[in-house]
Amino acid sequence: MVFTKASLSSLCNTLNLWKKASIRWLNTESSLWSLSLVFVISSALYLIYFVHPVDIFHQQRQKQVDVLRDLSSKSTELEENQTGKGNGEMLFQGNEILEITLNACRNAKKSLSVSLEKAKEIRQMATTLNVKLELCEKQRGQEKQKSEDLTRIFNEEKKMIESNVTLNREFFDFWASTMRNTPYKGVEEYVRYSAVRLRLSPLVNVIKLKTELGPVMNDVLSFNYPISVSRCQESAIGNQSVFLAVISATNNFVKRQMIRQTWLRHFGTAHAELGMKRFAFILGMADDNATQKSVEEESKKFGDIIQIGMSDFYRNLSLKVAALFNWLYRNCDKIDFVFKVDDDVYVNVRNLAHFVHSFHNRSTNSIFGVSAVNLRPARGGKWNITFEEWPWNEYPPYFFGPAVLMHGSAIVPLLASFQTTPIMPFDDIYYSGICPAKVGIHVRFSTDSSSVLAMNLRGTPSPCELRRFISWLTVSGSHMNDSHVATSNFYSNVTQCIFNDNAAANPSEPVQFYFR
Repeated sequence: MVFTKASLSSLCNTLNLWKKASIRWLNTESSLWSLSLVFVISSALYLIYFVHPVDIFHQQRQKQVDVLRDLSSKSTELEENQTGKGNGEMLFQGNEILEITLNACRNAKKSLSVSLEKAKEIRQMATTLNVKLELCEKQRGQEKQKSEDLTRIFNEEKKMIESNVTLNREFFDFWASTMRNTPYKGVEEYVRYSAVRLRLSPLVNVIKLKTELGPVMNDVLSFNYPISVSRCQESAIGNQSVFLAVISATNNFVKRQMIRQTWLRHFGTAHAELGMKRFAFILGMADDNATQKSVEEESKKFGDIIQIGMSDFYRNLSLKVAALFNWLYRNCDKIDFVFKVDDDVYVNVRNLAHFVHSFHNRSTNSIFGVSAVNLRPARGGKWNITFEEWPWNEYPPYFFGPAVLMHGSAIVPLLASFQTTPIMPFDDIYYSGICPAKVGIHVRFSTDSSSVLAMNLRGTPSPCELRRFISWLTVSGSHMNDSHVATSNFYSNVTQCIFNDNAAANPSEPVQFYFR
């Protein structure tokens, strides 16, 4: 039974009425019995209408409290569940953020490792650069000291030469007159005399090939070559190499073509018995455009011309030879032999090969040729030289110039001598008479009827002359052609060289050459 507010109010009203009636009744005589009855009835009513409903109310209330407690517990549980769920989502999201952060850290670590490696490489490079810098500083100091030493030497030499140059003309004339028609005393006297005569001062900013030779007077390392051939390749071990340089004038087209059609064919064949073989015509610049154009076309056709950027005339031949040596120095420094000939010389290639093979191991710093017959300077004609140019009454021993053989080891020393020795107009006297003495080159002359060049050969060579001579001077194109036919006949056994005992010479047998 559920008590509402209205029912409780009704019950209270009833009890009040009973209370009032009880009081009235107590004032009567029968109140004891009535009181007892009232007590009994009231207890019954209390039990029925109050105690039981109150218990029920408390029970209902307790149930409501329990329900509310359950609801509260479930609500708390639910809230905890909701919170747990939210925490789970947050945890998942946090996990993702942590994973991204971790990856970023890994990438940062990797980048840092790469940076550290690069830093390590940079430190190593810096260390290497520091070492190189120290070496450079050390070399710089050495070079500076060397430069200061060279500058000091140069200034001393310059002062010496400039003091000589300031000599007045009267003193020079007196000095020249004292040497007139006196014996030639050597290259040092020639250098001093010519330096004063030509008013030469030392050249600056020029590399000196040999510092001990004195100041540089001729810039022989700066020639240019408008037309050239390829540089030499090293010869195989055991094979000797030779460079054959033919000195030619720009207009001598016919002579060059005659050489290509005669002995040059032998030079290019296998029976020449040589390792590396090189050949070139050596020309200066043409005086006119038409000739220069023809030279360029000739070079394109045959590929065998070295042209030097200098004027090409007779009294400039010494400079031309210096330019040839400079080209050899820069392009053929490993060559075993150089054979310099004029374009009117016939070369017996077989004997050239025999010479190279027999002399390659005993020719260091040596040049070979035929001794010039007349050592007295001419005072008129084609080879005229004035007393002022050459006051002495003789030349030093030198080669007859059309053909000279040189060992490869003589190239640099002679070029160094050209640097420091005033030029004179006659090339054979200059490069084979004056300059070798300055650098200790051995000038070796042919003896015992064997010759690098037979200067007196004018007619067609005989078989026995062909057997002995390496080269000879020709007087015409027909003489060149006749020499070629005679040479071919001898080496093919069409003609023979007969000795006094009627024995025939073997063309393939090596020839003995003798030089002093």
